[in-house]
Amino acid sequence: MMGEEIKEPESSRSMEAISGLTCAHLKYLAAIYELSVLTPEVFSAEIARKLGVTKPSVAVMLGSLIKKDLVAKEKYGKVCLTGKGFCIAQRYIRKISFLKDRIPEMDLKLSEEETEKAACALAKVLPDSLLNTEEQEV
Repeated sequence: MMGEEIKEPESSRSMEAISGLTCAHLKYLAAIYELSVLTPEVFSAEIARKLGVTKPSVAVMLGSLIKKDLVAKEKYGKVCLTGKGFCIAQRYIRKISFLKDRIPEMDLKLSEEETEKAACALAKVLPDSLLNTEEQEV
């Protein structure tokens, strides 16, 4: 993350930050986060491959995420999450995981793909306090 210290935003600020993002923004942040597990900096082409989109689509979305101070892009296409982007992506992915574990308990007869889509949609709108409940159960 380019030498910056990562501090998780307060819950209310975190919800405020995520509320201005679309599901597409969050999908890209999650993809960059997952790709950055291997190396903190990823290339646009890797993001395009992971998401099954074109490189021009990635360029447009990265421009939007840069304006929101969620990613930084270096020369030659290296992309990394900012501290703010990292925190949002991490919380979003944790919520998706939490929801994917619980949606089947609702007996909705959803396919794995439908469960994933439902979890992604819910993760955007549910508060971060959802994860605090999970942490208390452990």
